[in-house]
Formats: sequence, structure tokens, C-alpha cells
Amino acid sequence: MDSNSHNTSDTIVALSTPMGHSGIGVIRMSGPESVSILKRIFRPAVNASDFPDRKAVYGRVVDPETGDVLDDGLALLMKGPRSYTGEDMVELSLHGSPAVLDITLKKIASLGVRPANRGEFTLRAFLSGRMDLVQVEAVIDLIEAPGPAAVEEARARLDGALSRKIREIANAIKDLVAELEAHIDFDEDDDELPPDPDRELRRILAMMEELIKTAHRGRLRREGIKTVIIGKPNVGKSTLFNRLLHADRAIVTPYPGTTRDTLEDRIILGGASFILYDTAGIRENPEPVEQEGIRRSLEKIDQADLVIAVMDGSAPADDRDRQALEACSGKETMKVLNKKDLGLFMQPGDARTGSADQMCVAVSAKTGEGLDQFESLLADTGKTMACEKSTSDEASLNSRCLLLTQTAQLVMANLMDDLDRTLRPRPEIMSLELRRVLALMEEMTGERVEEGILDRIFERFCVGK
Repeated sequence: MDSNSHNTSDTIVALSTPMGHSGIGVIRMSGPESVSILKRIFRPAVNASDFPDRKAVYGRVVDPETGDVLDDGLALLMKGPRSYTGEDMVELSLHGSPAVLDITLKKIASLGVRPANRGEFTLRAFLSGRMDLVQVEAVIDLIEAPGPAAVEEARARLDGALSRKIREIANAIKDLVAELEAHIDFDEDDDELPPDPDRELRRILAMMEELIKTAHRGRLRREGIKTVIIGKPNVGKSTLFNRLLHADRAIVTPYPGTTRDTLEDRIILGGASFILYDTAGIRENPEPVEQEGIRRSLEKIDQADLVIAVMDGSAPADDRDRQALEACSGKETMKVLNKKDLGLFMQPGDARTGSADQMCVAVSAKTGEGLDQFESLLADTGKTMACEKSTSDEASLNSRCLLLTQTAQLVMANLMDDLDRTLRPRPEIMSLELRRVLALMEEMTGERVEEGILDRIFERFCVGK
């Protein structure tokens, strides 16, 4: 990240809507000169000595040197500290002409305003205390949300649901450290025994474990459920893949080994996002190129959250079917009996499918028969895996916060092990270890954070946010 992005004494500007032809385009400014710049480039349609806070004003954007009209639109002033960045901010909503927007940006820059870096508006919000680092990451997750469940989860974090839980843990640790260190300070003049932290340590550890339990479900909401379609050659995997996408993404032929590489696409069912992978048919003694495709199929199965095992329902299961099913052993698996249009030899719930009724469905990928039932089953599975929540404000740890929490949990667990084995550490040692845990919790929210971590987080942002 540019070192200027940490300088909040200047005024920045950027286009906050994607470049391209559109109905409107929004230019955003933030910093101490925002109001004075606005008065130089914008003329309200009705004479006004000042721009009211948080009220849109209609008028014209003009060249500050010549007075020539560049465009007409709306100007919105948001005075700090109640703005997004905590500074004076201005948003200009103009016609979405790339030429108009580019000219306006250049005129604003000519007045000494610096082009913003990636995520610099949100960085300023973080530096001014308007949001913590958990909320910052929620902003980009909200922008990139693949489906409704991801939007809801990001919204909960942006509203502070996760931050409150992290701070609850941090405050409990602070209280415990204060109690221990008060005893350390006066232990020479005090015959009392050191405080017994056992109950409070267990409570803090339980809160950490509860946070960690939500992380997997949160990843599925944010990133999507990795769903791999497997089966032996010619059972209709690619046809089913195309049916789910309502598009001809995969090549379909009657010849075994047509699919050589893994195809990927995304669908949304029941609010959950599924990343679908069509894979090469699994069989013995494939040719060299097909063998590489099977290797990639097995790799995708290993990474999968959900496996859709496709079988030819019109014929008895054979060794190749069993080989495919063995490959997804231990994974959440849904079985599909395809080729229903040819008549079913096996039925859902048949012991030969190795699946209970609720996780097995018969379809014809060729005609579409049974597809509605299959999509309904897939949607219900997605809801169970990713969307159902125990509380209305559940917000989960992302990968960065999960790693920090797991590290903190390990320190806490080691302390508990020592207590359980009656190897009670001295208060000084316990305080030191708890301060390590506290530092990890505060790194999550950004109360303590290295500049390199900030750089990596804000690299995900677009320039105008």
C-alpha cells in the first residue's frame, strides 16, 4: 500500500462506481478541503451560501477556472465526524459517462486533491475509529458476497456482532489480568492466597471454542459450498452440470472420457451459493490424459464440502460405481440416480445405493424429469450446511481471525491443562500468558496490528471504497 494512504491530512478523490457507461456515476471526496473544493466546482441550482449536512443539492459541476458547465447532478455533503470516514466527505452523483466522470476527476485533482488508493476511504474510517478491522473485512466481504446468505453474514459482522463477542473475551481477559497483577503488586505485604482463575479461564475458553465452531459455516456462506459432481464415465455428470446451470457449459458426448479437465461454475439455491465442479469420470486403466483428469477429480473431492455422486439408475451398480463412492468416503454426499427416463433398476432408499431416502434422488438429466426435486434437496442441504443460524446475529470468524483465535485457544488450553494437573503456574506466568492471548484478540479488531497486515487487507478493496 502506498505510504500516502496512511496520511489523513490531505484530501482524496476517487470514482466509487465502476468505470463504464451507466445511468449515474458517483465521485467521492474525503478530507479537510472537501467543502472548499465542492464550493469551487459545484453551483447549486438555487443560490445557497452553504451546503446543508446530509441533504442532496441539485446543481451543476463547473470548470473552476472557466466556469464552463461540465455536467448537472446532485451534491451530498457529509460533515465529519458523522461521515463514513470520520472526515468531511462529498459525493457527486453525475451522469454515468466515462468522459464526463474523467473530466470532473481531473478538474478536482487540479485543485490539489490526491487520487485515493485502494480502500483508502475505508482505511480512514478505520484510522478514525469509525470501524474496527473485523468490520473493515466485512465491508469487502459484503461487496464480494456471492449470495443472500453471504450478504446476511457480512452484514452481521459490519453491524458489530462479531466485534462485540471478541471484545467480550478481551474484556474478560483484562479483568483477570488485573486481578492477578493486583495480587503480584501486593503479595509481599499480603498473606492471602493468589486468586483462583479456574472458573473464569474455563468461561473464556468456552467463548473462544464457540467462536471457532461458527467459522466453518461462515466460510460456506462467504465463499460458497464447494460441490463436486463425481461418478464413473457416461453416467450423465456433465449433462446434470449443464442442467443445474441452465446453460451448455460442459461438452456432452456418448463417448467415455469426454471430460478431461475440471469445469467450475456457481449457482444459488435457497439463499446458499454452490461452487459446482464437473469432473472426469473415475475408472481403472484410463489413458494418460484422462488419468490426469481423474487425479484432478480426486483432488477436488478431497477439497469438497459436498459431493454429488451420480450413478446410472437404469442399471445395477458395478465396481466402477463402488470405486467412485469410495472416493468420497467421509464427505457429505448426495446420490443421484440418473437416466430415470430409461426406467429405474435402483430406487432411492434401495440398499444398493448405500444412501438414505432423504439424500438420494432419481432424475433424468437428459429430459429434466426429477430436477425440481433434486434442486429442492440441494437447496435444503445448502441451508443446513450454511444458512441456518442459532441466533439472529451470528457472525463468524474469517480465516485471519480463525487462525488468531485458534492460537489464543491453544495458549488457554495449555493453561487449563496445567491447572487440571495441579501444576498451578505462578500469577506472573499466568498474567504473561494471558497478555499474549489479549494481544491476539486485539489483533483481530485492529487495536494492535502490523502495517503489513493492513496492506494485505486493503489490497482486496477497489479504489473508490
